[in-house]
Amino acid sequence: MNLSLETLQTQLLLLDGLGLLGLAIIALASAHLAARHRSWGGTMMACGASAVLVARLYLVLAPHLMTPEVHGNLAPATLQLVLTAPQVLLHCGLAGVVWGLWGHVRLMRSRSR
Repeated sequence: MNLSLETLQTQLLLLDGLGLLGLAIIALASAHLAARHRSWGGTMMACGASAVLVARLYLVLAPHLMTPEVHGNLAPATLQLVLTAPQVLLHCGLAGVVWGLWGHVRLMRSRSR
């Protein structure tokens, strides 16, 4: 096996932790931006970054928490919700970050005129 691939597999939890830390910093920075400039775009970015953070945290913890016994005890509708919620949060969160960034830039341009 390739050494870099082996290192990546063994250090995956560290990389996930750093990714979660980065997402938390982005969420806090955009919340600060929203409060400082009274920007709906900053608020949208904060909500989107928080949604991505929650989804990513779920995806990191799910293999440890969702055992086969838990899967067997869930109703089919609940299981479907548990499996699709992270993807919905990731997509909506990314859309919120992009839409919020666009809205904040637009607000800053209109204030500078």
